[in-house]
This record gives sequence, C-alpha cells and structure tokens, in this order.
Amino acid sequence: MKQRWKKIGSLVSIGVLVFSLSACGQTKDEINSTVQNNLYQTTVATVQSLVQYDKDTMEQSMEENPNMDDFTKNAFVSWGDSSKELGAFKEFKETTPEKAVKKDGNQYVITLQAEFENRDATVEMVYDGKLNAESVGFSANYTMGEKMESAVMNAIVGLATVFIMLIFLSFVISLMKYVPKLEAALTKKKGSQAAPAPVPVPVQEALPEAEEELADDGALVAVIAAAIAAAENTSTDSFVVRSIRKSKKRSWK
Repeated sequence: MKQRWKKIGSLVSIGVLVFSLSACGQTKDEINSTVQNNLYQTTVATVQSLVQYDKDTMEQSMEENPNMDDFTKNAFVSWGDSSKELGAFKEFKETTPEKAVKKDGNQYVITLQAEFENRDATVEMVYDGKLNAESVGFSANYTMGEKMESAVMNAIVGLATVFIMLIFLSFVISLMKYVPKLEAALTKKKGSQAAPAPVPVPVQEALPEAEEELADDGALVAVIAAAIAAAENTSTDSFVVRSIRKSKKRSWK
C-alpha cells in the first residue's frame, strides 16, 4: 500500500525532471513538443495509478502517512469524492498531447476525457510554472437532459422556498392587527393594578351667610344696636340684631 502511493509521487518527480531538461530554449508562450508529450504521458500514468485505489484504502494511507506530500493527499481526496459517482475506471478517450496540454499563464493544464463505469468524466491535472504537479480533479459529464432536469429541480425548489417565505410573511403581517388590542389590554390591566384608591375628602359645612356677615361686621352691629336702643329709649338687651341688609329705599323718615 505504501509503495503504491509512493509510485504516484515518483511518476510526477520523473516527469518534472524530464520537463526541466527539455524545456530549455522554448519561448514564453510556446510549449515544447517534448514537454507536451512528457506532460501528457506523466498525467496519464498518474491518473491510471490513482484510480486503482478505493476510498477506504486512500483514507488508510493518509492516516498511516502523516508526512504525505500535498499533491498526493489532494489527489486522494479528489478521487475519493468522485469515485462513488463515476464508478470504476475503464479507459481514456483518444486524444493527442497537442490537444490535451495547454498553457494558462504560468500554469500547464492537461485535460483528458475518461470513461468510467457509471458515466464519463473530464480529468484535469495542473502543473505550476516550475513544472511541479499542483492538483488533479474529476468532473462528471452530464447529458443535456440531466442538466435540464437539474435546472428544473433547482427552479422548483427556489420557487417553493420563495412562496413559503411569502406565506409566512403574510401570516406575520396578518397578526399585526392584534397588537394594538393586546397593548391596550396590557396597559389597562397594569393601570388597574397600580392606581391607588381615592382618599375621601371631608366636606365642611357652610355657615349661614348672615352669621358670616355678622362675624365680619361685629363692630358695625354694635353701633347700629346702640343707635336703635337710643331711638327706642330702651336697652340693647331687649333685642338681637341677626342680619344687616341694605335698604332699597332712597329716603329716610
């Protein structure tokens, strides 16, 4: 098992060495034919070795080899995620290094079409500007009918989600009309519990107007009483002045 994953790293290392020797003299935008062939052959050999692993074996290899290089580890993860959907590897579809190998900036991208047990897939392997392998990925190829079916299902799920949210929002908005009533009921209940009972105010009895007037005009009453007593030639003890009112008559007899 340990020898198998080391084999992948060895293939990549050999390819890098060959690339370095054969890439001398090429221009910036050109790919030397020897480099193309070596990239193509190395990629084919690497992928053929990789697809021989099952998911359990790859997981066990990564656990047993914590110092595994990043490229091999990422390749195991990529194939492990795709192997169940694609199934067992059959063969690569016929192509040429000139068609398969392309340069994208400072990277080399090798694209291969492969047949698997369940469905075909596009295999893409990327090398950096120094011709070191960076990654390898598997992309399942779907028919137009499968793509349309997936698009329709996504549209249905999206529309259903939108309608469900709109219905929920409408329900929430319909409950807003009960908020003022609830607030008024809570305010009334709180006010009835907090308001203290009114304290009774004692009522004072009103004194007769005549007595008030007499109390305020005591000196005047005494003078008038003395004048009447003198006029009648009698004592003030024989009568009591109870009220004093203004006469409406203009003349005195």
